[in-house]
Amino acid sequence: MKMLLNSPADNPFHASDAAQARPSLSVIISCYNYGRFLPIAIDSVLGEDVGAQIIVVDDCSSDNSRDVMLAYGDKITPVFQPHNQGHAAAFNAGWERATGDLVYFLDADDFVLPGQLKRALENHEPGVLIHHYRMRYADDLGHLAGVHPAPQYPLAIGDISRQLREKGRYHTNVTSGLIFAREGLDKVMPIPAEAYRMSAEGYIVSALPLYGPTRSYENTLSAYRLHSAQNWKPQTDLGARARRGLNHDFHRYAAIRDHAARLDLPVADDLGDADILHLNDRLISLCFAPDQHPIAGDSIARVVRLAKRYKPENESARTVVAHQVWWTLMSILPAEARRTLLRWKIDPASRPKWLASTGRFLRRRLGIVVN
Repeated sequence: MKMLLNSPADNPFHASDAAQARPSLSVIISCYNYGRFLPIAIDSVLGEDVGAQIIVVDDCSSDNSRDVMLAYGDKITPVFQPHNQGHAAAFNAGWERATGDLVYFLDADDFVLPGQLKRALENHEPGVLIHHYRMRYADDLGHLAGVHPAPQYPLAIGDISRQLREKGRYHTNVTSGLIFAREGLDKVMPIPAEAYRMSAEGYIVSALPLYGPTRSYENTLSAYRLHSAQNWKPQTDLGARARRGLNHDFHRYAAIRDHAARLDLPVADDLGDADILHLNDRLISLCFAPDQHPIAGDSIARVVRLAKRYKPENESARTVVAHQVWWTLMSILPAEARRTLLRWKIDPASRPKWLASTGRFLRRRLGIVVN
């Protein structure tokens, strides 16, 4: 992995402010029953005063989202879906109306951090198709906490087409941490709506790097709100949650193969076998709901063997050792002990206090992270 660029000044390819006009920006806010959060999302964009086109797409909410939208008058472009169609369809509906050089998809339960859209527009480089940013976690009340993804995970930068076609994944962020160039979206939109009723950004980040470079910045762009209505919350049925992740990966891999074929680029036959997060979901699925596992002939032994072949990039020697120890434990522990460890890993709130303290010590003092 190449060194991150933390600011435009660090990047030798960045043009001077005088050499380029600030790009125009369209912000597409997708909303489904998030009326209680929606004003904060809209106001966070308006407060940036960057002249952004704000498109709010309501996916047939049953709460007060429609009334919230109408209260903003001509400050926003409201779009009301005729029936609930999911995340991708909302993205597509907003995209049809977007006019900006850059497009920012903002989930209605998230919000922009002060000054960060202005900074993002200053960071923009012509020809770059995805700008990756970190986010801050926030609770229901908007109180900020940690950073997502954690700083020890370097976000993707440069030409990552080969990595995507060989491994099926790279370090990026969720919807509200990404800004896209129109010139790239023109090549991959619209998103297949039925395949991406959730996590529609997964399609874009899987297809777009095949067409051009990406850039990453360490400043946090927005707040990633954690609350009880999220689709991917760890307290849900772990087997079902893992299967959703696996099915999402299957759709992403199909998008990679589709767009690579358009460009006459080779793709590995076994993308999921080199994707550590995919292997994690396979393990969870096999441990918690083996009778519903979607991959015929798969086994815990096979997943462990593939995971132990995985080589983390730019990780400390301690983290590499911790990775090997974790996956060895997954191969030798009894089934119930294995499930307990997986619950603790996925849901921090379920961990006993002694384990939480030990984990914090290992992360802070020894720099150990287990994938």
